[in-house]
Amino acid sequence: MLVDVKCKSCAADLSYEPGTTSLICNHCQFEVEIEQPLTVKEAHNEVDLESYLNNFDACQEKIESRMIQCESCGATTEFGSDVKATHCAFCDTPLVLSRAENTKRIKPQGIIPFQIKREQAISNFSSWVKGLWLAPHNLKKHAEKLDRFQGVYIPYWTYDCNVATSYTGKKGVNYKESVTVTNSDGKTETRTETRTRWYFASGHITNNFDDVLVPATYSLDSTQLHQLEPWDLSKLVDYTDSYLQGYQAELYQVNLKEGYADAKVRMQEKIETTIDRDIGGDKQIISTRDSTYTDATFKHLILPVWVSSYRYREKVYRVLVNAQTGEVTGERPYCPFKVTFMATLVLTVSIGIAVIYHRMQY
Repeated sequence: MLVDVKCKSCAADLSYEPGTTSLICNHCQFEVEIEQPLTVKEAHNEVDLESYLNNFDACQEKIESRMIQCESCGATTEFGSDVKATHCAFCDTPLVLSRAENTKRIKPQGIIPFQIKREQAISNFSSWVKGLWLAPHNLKKHAEKLDRFQGVYIPYWTYDCNVATSYTGKKGVNYKESVTVTNSDGKTETRTETRTRWYFASGHITNNFDDVLVPATYSLDSTQLHQLEPWDLSKLVDYTDSYLQGYQAELYQVNLKEGYADAKVRMQEKIETTIDRDIGGDKQIISTRDSTYTDATFKHLILPVWVSSYRYREKVYRVLVNAQTGEVTGERPYCPFKVTFMATLVLTVSIGIAVIYHRMQY
């Protein structure tokens, strides 16, 4: 359980200092070192998925948490007992902490502590805004006012598994052929065109997946979370409450089985690429495929994200910063005038190129 940690010098709250292994007093800067194990044991430990699901109640190690569900967006967030008032990190709605409840949840095996400080997150966001293409000219002024970044640990599942796939399809092999055509002036000319011969193809391929990362939250857009990747999971450490001091931690909303289904979807692109490579040729068509998933394992992790939002013309845009790497992603507005101008410019250039090409042909 995330407990209240006080400074031994002045009794003020302690918070984890990003990029260190220390808790820092918010008042007198007194520093307490977080006890470090000699070796990382749980963070990189893979758990057999099938055995865990079949014996869920007996297998799961639980920890008790003080949590509250946001009435606006539904996010379930963990808080320490010292927190008296706060806002939801995902929608900025004030949370009624008197409604907080104690609950039990699956203990995360690993955690990547915050490495990027709030000031650096704000700076990275400012640079991101300046580089936005087709953005309103006054967006930067709105972005400069953004200083409320909330540090949140986001729940994730990772999955390993072996996949064997049988497939049928077609292999396309290109060849050149000379054809005679009559142009608009009634003259005949010969030119070379590329054609494709198709051949039946079938085969069997295997893929070995390691640490397929799946967000276990519905509070943040999964596409945006994937844009924060890659994470350096080699920097995982064993979970301890100390790294949560001064931050929020969301409880998982996507369960273990649902997460595995999402992981399989993420695996499809690599499976298709492997099939295409096995078929060979210049073009490939996959007609059927049948995959078998074996030796599946998982880990439960929490990863650090700075979350904020800004308002532009009565609309709220959310921003995320990877608190390990500093990568920024988020929602953004477009300037209608700039978009229209660019579309007109592209259309004009395309027409010009087409006219020049037509004249060169004839």
